Amino acid sequence: MFWLSGARYVSTENAYVKTDIAKVAAEVSGRALKVHVHAHEVVKKGDVLVTLDPEPFRIALARARAELDAARQEIRTRIATLAEARTELAEARHRAEFHRKRHERQIALMERGIASASKLEEIENDYRTATDRVAMARQKIQKVVASLGGDAEVAVDHHPLVRARIAAVERAELDLKRTIVRAPANGVVVSVPLVAGEHVAAGRPLFAIVTDAEPWVDANYKETDLTDVRVGQKARVVLDIYPGVTWDAEVVSISPATGAEFAILPPQNASGNWVKVVQRLPVRLRLLPRPGAPTLRAGMTASVTIDTGRTRRLSDLLGSFTAFARSDAGARPSTAQW
Repeated sequence: MFWLSGARYVSTENAYVKTDIAKVAAEVSGRALKVHVHAHEVVKKGDVLVTLDPEPFRIALARARAELDAARQEIRTRIATLAEARTELAEARHRAEFHRKRHERQIALMERGIASASKLEEIENDYRTATDRVAMARQKIQKVVASLGGDAEVAVDHHPLVRARIAAVERAELDLKRTIVRAPANGVVVSVPLVAGEHVAAGRPLFAIVTDAEPWVDANYKETDLTDVRVGQKARVVLDIYPGVTWDAEVVSISPATGAEFAILPPQNASGNWVKVVQRLPVRLRLLPRPGAPTLRAGMTASVTIDTGRTRRLSDLLGSFTAFARSDAGARPSTAQW
């Protein structure tokens, strides 16, 4: 009976408690003004952990706001220049129309022999000057409209130059806000090697927080033990620190790759000297709720036993004996006489 149920349970002691660990890092570089937490302190999401010196960021924000004001004033000036250019164009057109009519009357008088040629030449010069001023006014309008981004009716804050300055102000405000480093989740601070006055680089982890998310167990099984392991199967977990306490668990996933595939130096199996080594695959187990259970901490070692539900049959045993007998008979030397 023991042999019939012997393959049902697969066990390993290569198992560890895991939980979410958040690495805390500043999003801007600066000098640490104050460190508000210490090692093993319980924190809540949003608690202030570190304050960076905000003065350089306040200066940057003031500069960005000044540049925004200057950009807005520049666009207002361009809009006013456009209005002036339009007025100049209207006046130039009016004068050009006046000189055109005057020119036509002078030609009519010349044809009747009343006006002199010198007077006609003077009027023609005035007409050409007026038309040139119309062309110059149009060019001025085109130039101003181009400086307004091609939109003569653009609002001040919609101009590309002003939008860029607004974005710079928003970025400066965000950087100033980021001088206060807050806890990303509820949990416990692991260690705090940072001290006030130390320079902090953006993106460099300062310390870690072990979150209060539900822990799980990663069991590293030999590949030969996973033949009948499936997601959803039940398991028992015993931690080395609590040998008398058993947790019920459930298989939630099996890694799609062995641990060797993610090693810094992966094995070179194509080399001349090769030794077959049984690989291990991480199996993740969800711990089922257990009232009154002691505290679990990340990294604790455990022993895991998975119930695969498999049972052997007597036909499997007979088949194994038959195969062994056939192979043994084939390996014996022949005793036939020549």
